[in-house]
Amino acid sequence: MLTSRACWFLFSCLLMLGLGLLRPSLPLTLLGLTLLLWFAAQWLWFVVCLSSARRLRVLREVRDDRSPVAVLWAGQSFEAHVWLLHDVKLPTPHITAVDFVPFAVRVERLDADSTPTIAQGLVSTEEPLEWTYRFRCGSAGVARFEGVRLHLADWQGFFYSVHFVRAVVELPILPVLPSRGSQSASKKRNNLLLPPGIHRLRRPGSGSELLDLRDYLPGDPPKTIAWKVSARRDRLITKEFESEVPVRCTLFVDASNSVRVPASFGVGTRRLRYDKALDRLIEIAAGVLQANEAVRDPTGLCLFDERSSRGIAPNRGDAHRSACLRLLSEAAAHRPLPWPSGSSGAEALDQLLPSAHGLASEVYPELLRPAVNAVPWSATWLEGYSTYSSGRWNGWFELLHRRKDTLRRWCWWASFWSFLAPILLFAARVVFHAPQLNGVLIASLFVGPLATMALWSGTAFLFGVDAAAGWRRRRRNRWRKQMSALLSARYGLAPGGLAALLEDDDSLALLLQRFLNEHQMPYTLPLYTAEGRYAFASPEKVSVLAQALLRAVNKGRDNELFVLLVDLLELDESLDPLLSAARVALSRHHQVILFCPWPPGLELPPLEKRPLRAAAEEKPPSDAETDRLRSENGLWNQLTARRYRRAYHRLRLAFARMGVAVLCVAGEEPVPLILNRLERLRGMGRPHS
Repeated sequence: MLTSRACWFLFSCLLMLGLGLLRPSLPLTLLGLTLLLWFAAQWLWFVVCLSSARRLRVLREVRDDRSPVAVLWAGQSFEAHVWLLHDVKLPTPHITAVDFVPFAVRVERLDADSTPTIAQGLVSTEEPLEWTYRFRCGSAGVARFEGVRLHLADWQGFFYSVHFVRAVVELPILPVLPSRGSQSASKKRNNLLLPPGIHRLRRPGSGSELLDLRDYLPGDPPKTIAWKVSARRDRLITKEFESEVPVRCTLFVDASNSVRVPASFGVGTRRLRYDKALDRLIEIAAGVLQANEAVRDPTGLCLFDERSSRGIAPNRGDAHRSACLRLLSEAAAHRPLPWPSGSSGAEALDQLLPSAHGLASEVYPELLRPAVNAVPWSATWLEGYSTYSSGRWNGWFELLHRRKDTLRRWCWWASFWSFLAPILLFAARVVFHAPQLNGVLIASLFVGPLATMALWSGTAFLFGVDAAAGWRRRRRNRWRKQMSALLSARYGLAPGGLAALLEDDDSLALLLQRFLNEHQMPYTLPLYTAEGRYAFASPEKVSVLAQALLRAVNKGRDNELFVLLVDLLELDESLDPLLSAARVALSRHHQVILFCPWPPGLELPPLEKRPLRAAAEEKPPSDAETDRLRSENGLWNQLTARRYRRAYHRLRLAFARMGVAVLCVAGEEPVPLILNRLERLRGMGRPHS
């Protein structure tokens, strides 16, 4: 690829050579010819070096403060070491290497102008190109390192080429485990009486072995007071005993599309903000896993979505905890798929196509080169994609753009019949001796060409309008053709896959989502359908959760805790299967607690600050109360907050009748609350809400 400097230099050499030949001047001619030969030699040498540079390979190592790591942790900083190696002895051009940073991490810059992910220089077999930078992980998921983008140029700046060295490395980002010091709700440390699973009592309670002594707290039973020690210390001291029976806890984490939709992006002042509700649910699950591991209580995990559920039975140990964290990390890496029902494929392409083409131009530049993936001028100026799968009304200009090929065919058919019709009429008059066809023949000789000319003139005018106002649509067609060819080759579609993707909006939208999901690239999604309904409500997940809860109840034992981390704010009218399953769990002396993610940026509902027993007697917030809670962003946030508060009231009222606690996931309270409920189960039997 020639740069602008090379074009001006070549133009100057040709001008110099032309002047030397027109006005016979031997020095000027020799100078121009010498510069042209030197330019050709530089181009040939750059091509030779470019062939060797395309055999570069990348070696990557991610380290923490101590050693290389194979897994990452959310919210932690790591250091990436990248080496660009060369095994061929031929020299390489000047290289500017840019590491493709995953979307799930954020590079830590030393100052505003620094770019730590970029390195420049030459690469040889003895001296590889090396650079280092630090990055901080965001929420749980997967960090996908695609490779290194190379910008190759000669020393004069005449020639330029872009190449991508693909070296895909996927590292799971596990949810961060909170410190044990902040989780003091449970005091049990070890079961020394009997091995795990073997105990004398069928219900949890206090054992006979003394575990620890502590200061008396209001509410402690009098029988646990150590009177002799209290007399010596001149203050009340409470005895703590070991628990003989471990308390099992099963976490049901919602992994449906409703909690995968991004809610907010960016970086806060102290930590990375959550970009979806699933991140907060995963943090709560990780906190409970860590706390239960400290007291050796078995913890199970069940992930469910709209179609199925999968999980791990309650157990303990480092291997079990690592398996649960990896399962949570895999769930966080997935993104909503397919496009929300009720939205057309054309609407999806407006959002997906620019993002997918931008990603492909960075990661797959060799597959978008004109020599490999050419776009004929007729495909952008004379045709429009797609012709029949628009799916929605986008206006007259869009209709004209998509029907250009149809108009052109009508004009050609009209021209053909205006020329053929008089000939057929004249032949029929001669053969059948029908003088009555003279009028029709004369009309066809004049009306047909005039109508054809009018049709051609109208079509030319419409094509001119589209040429003047349809540059965005032509760019979209060019991107669509290139991405259709890339996806057809990448996913091994049938020979007609390219033509099918050019015409079928829904199929192309699904493949674009799959392409973006594989590369872990975020993209925007419509939250509401054309009818005004929430597109990711997913009422099917309620039945899946109810079945998973019933299976856990059938396999469980007495006094287990089932924690439901599920988004039900949009499903308050489809809760019958889940309510029935919760009644079965409560009838078998289990405990159920429900945490519902609350949208970020909205104030917590007033019912959240009141006791659970009063929820059944309270009325939903009135319009006057919700009008007082005005948001700074206008009427839309006010209406959204009012709708969510009413939905939360109905949800809380439905579960409060059975004694099931329903709380919002919007702060740091859920983990201590779950641990407190486990402690109550361990020490005092089944609590009553």
